[in-house]
Amino acid sequence: MQTKKSTFKEMFESVNIPEEMPFDEREKILKPIFEFTQKITPSKLFRYRECEERQFDAFDKNKIFAVNAQMFNDPYDCLPRYNKDLLYDLTKTLTSKDFLKQFRDALNNGMLMPEIFVSLYGEEGSRQIQNKIQNATDDDIDKYSLFIMKPEDILKQVDTILEKAESYLRSRTFIACFSETVKSVTMWSHYAKSHKGFVLEYDLRNIVTKCTNCKEKFNCDDRVFYILYPIVYDKKRYDASAFVEMFFVRELGVDVKVPDVMFFNKGALYKSPQWKYEKEWRLFLNKKYSEYSQYLDIEVKPQAIYYGKDISEINKKILSEMAKKKGIREYQMYIDIQSEDYALKYRRV
Repeated sequence: MQTKKSTFKEMFESVNIPEEMPFDEREKILKPIFEFTQKITPSKLFRYRECEERQFDAFDKNKIFAVNAQMFNDPYDCLPRYNKDLLYDLTKTLTSKDFLKQFRDALNNGMLMPEIFVSLYGEEGSRQIQNKIQNATDDDIDKYSLFIMKPEDILKQVDTILEKAESYLRSRTFIACFSETVKSVTMWSHYAKSHKGFVLEYDLRNIVTKCTNCKEKFNCDDRVFYILYPIVYDKKRYDASAFVEMFFVRELGVDVKVPDVMFFNKGALYKSPQWKYEKEWRLFLNKKYSEYSQYLDIEVKPQAIYYGKDISEINKKILSEMAKKKGIREYQMYIDIQSEDYALKYRRV
């Protein structure tokens, strides 16, 4: 499996999809990765849950909820790595004569003044600067006779913009986490409230949802797209410098396109080898205009349920009634005191 995941990593890293690329073309490029991922996806993936009302409700309705990385317990999760020195060099470019001429032309063609000018100089000051830039001649710019944002002013804003870039990336990536194993003592302790929770088993190889066969396809604002990928455990964090640079330029008011829309997935798939024991897979959900959403969800029926070693009788009874209505298998986790290893065991209820 590790060799197959290495192949996936190579395939995934080689893909680059510019924002302006039509969706039909994107599908063609991603198809080989989708097909390969389908081949290596385990028939059983497990989702660790706590015994609480919203988790009971999700189980009852066959819902899988995906949240953004800001709610995860790993502070590095979806946190982009970037080269700050490149951004400092970029400020020199943005204050060059050629850029100022392009900026002037864009303002004269209807582009709004970037918010960063307002934050530095106030509304009236920003308005005056805009008027000066729009009315500047090439000779004015060549002589730097304008009162414009100086490089040192932009540098003061770098850290603020970088924080926004980090938040942007993390808040727009919706993820549901799964594991290849149901026997991990650590996973039960961390994600199922110290063995008092439960685990749901899924077969995610061929998910069919209400959006799968929808004729509207990419035209539907409510369509939820999904894709399943294995986590890449690597000592080196994913380098998102190109994405952060793009975001930085956008914040300065230049309309540039995202060089690779896969940044959101790539940045969310890299984790430290310290987490390798989780054997994690991630289900990514996405739809149009989801930037202000707290979560996204799809409907997928689980194949089985596993009750924690220390689950309460009342919680087990509630879950068991739901499981019987669904007609899914039930298992009880336990410790074999005669066993020499630390892996949990389970038996059919």
